[in-house]
Amino acid sequence: MNQIKTRKLGRNDPCHCGSGRKYKDCHLRIEEEWRSQQLRLRNAQDQLLQRILAMASTADATDLQNAFDRYWQQRYQFAQLAELNQRESYGADRFMVWFAFDYRQTDGKTLVERLAAQAAESDLSPLERQLLPTWVDVRLRPYRVEKLHPNAGASLRDLLHDEAVPLADSHASLRLELNEVIVGHLVPVDTPLGQTTPNYYLAGPAAHLTPDTAEPIQTFANLHLEALRRERPEAGWLDLLRERSEIFSHFVLMLPTDKPDPDRIQRFIEETRQRLLGA
Repeated sequence: MNQIKTRKLGRNDPCHCGSGRKYKDCHLRIEEEWRSQQLRLRNAQDQLLQRILAMASTADATDLQNAFDRYWQQRYQFAQLAELNQRESYGADRFMVWFAFDYRQTDGKTLVERLAAQAAESDLSPLERQLLPTWVDVRLRPYRVEKLHPNAGASLRDLLHDEAVPLADSHASLRLELNEVIVGHLVPVDTPLGQTTPNYYLAGPAAHLTPDTAEPIQTFANLHLEALRRERPEAGWLDLLRERSEIFSHFVLMLPTDKPDPDRIQRFIEETRQRLLGA
C-alpha cells in the first residue's frame, strides 16, 4: 500500500515535507481534502457498480442466456442462476459482473462501454462520470496475492502482465490468503497523494484458487493467446481479454473442489493445447 507518511503527525509537529512549517500550516489541509476525496470516490464506486449491475439484471434475455452458456460451458441451465451463489461460491454474482464488464451485447458493446458512451445524457454523478472511462477495459483476469496489509488491503501480481497491483479494498483483503490466486475484476478508483498509480478495488466477488494454480493458469492463458495470434499476429493480452475472458471461468470450473489434483490440471492443460494448437 502507498502511504503518505510513516507516522501520525500532530498539528503542531514539523511537516513531513521538510518545509520547516508546522503540519497544520502546510500539508494538513491538503491531506484532509485528499482523504475526503478518497471517501467520495469510494462511495461513487459503490453507486456506479450498483448501477451497472442493475443494468445487467434487466438486460435482454437472449443476451443473458447466451452469456450464461459461454461462461458456464453448459454445466448449468440458465434457470439455475439463482442457485449458483451457493453451488459455485457466489457463482451467480461472479457471472453477473462478468456479463456487465466483459460480454459484448448485440450492439458490440459491453454494458460498461454502453453506459460510458451515454454518460453525458445519463444521471450519473460527476464522480461516477470520472470513474467510468477508467473501467471500460476492466476484464476478468487472474492475480496472485503477494502480500497482505492487515486492515489496509493487499499487494497483488497481475499474472498476465506480471505487474504489481495495489488492492486497497480492506474488506476484500480479509478474505484473501497469502500466495493464493484470485480470478476477478479489479477497478481503479482513487490515486494516493503524490502517486500516479491508482488503488484498485474488487468489483464483486472473485474466485479463490490455491497457490499451485498460478503457473498452470498462466500456461493456460498463454495457450489461448498463442491460438489467437495464429489468427491475428498482432494480438495482445487486452485483445484476448476483450474476446475470450470467460476462459478463466472455464479454468476455475475444471478445478476439483475437495483437494488439489495436479494430474487433473496437467491433463486439462494438455487437452487445451491439443484443442487449440493441435500439438
